[in-house]
Amino acid sequence: MTAQEAKELPLPVRLQLSRHGITFYACIMECFDVPELIENFDRLRGCNLCQKGAPINLMVDKATGRMQHDMKEFVEFVWEYIFLRFGENENNKEVAP
Repeated sequence: MTAQEAKELPLPVRLQLSRHGITFYACIMECFDVPELIENFDRLRGCNLCQKGAPINLMVDKATGRMQHDMKEFVEFVWEYIFLRFGENENNKEVAP
């Protein structure tokens, strides 16, 4: 299965896919444990996963679905830039698991 074909799978299925012994779900959870990654993702993408700001603004973000949108964008970011590249060396060659 190609990366593009896998990307078209429903998210619950993709979360169970494994690469070099780590599932996509586990990869996302590991990424959430890196505050610098989340902060820079927010800064570069204009998101607010760090939930910074006044409480009223955070409530508006939640009510309007912005938080859900930001989360989906982060999941796609992790898929494309971290999970699919996991296990590659600098020459884009697969390394042993």
